[in-house]
Amino acid sequence: MSDIPTPASLSAVQSRIDDIADQAGVEGAARLNVDDTLAALPWPYRRRLVLTLQSLQAFSPDPDVQQAAELFQLRAARVWAAMPFQGHSAENTPKTTVLVEHRSRRPTATQAKKL
Repeated sequence: MSDIPTPASLSAVQSRIDDIADQAGVEGAARLNVDDTLAALPWPYRRRLVLTLQSLQAFSPDPDVQQAAELFQLRAARVWAAMPFQGHSAENTPKTTVLVEHRSRRPTATQAKKL
């Protein structure tokens, strides 16, 4: 195995990154280079990308693709580590209301009675 993945293997793995960025709706200036694309991915798509890269690294029959997948995993980790954690942004998270009903100690019509 060589120290540097071939351009074809790098291109093949980068096309997977582009596919996931397309699914995430990342467009325009956020797609100028790989680092910008990685930084623009929302959290769920970051997880999808990590799983895709891990799958390529583990199961690709081409050692160069395995190495390219590892390279992009390390690159993504560096890009994401340099960013502040945003988690799920407040404007995209729906509000949830939880209602708690207290049961009275009196039997209700829906409770079964012992005979």
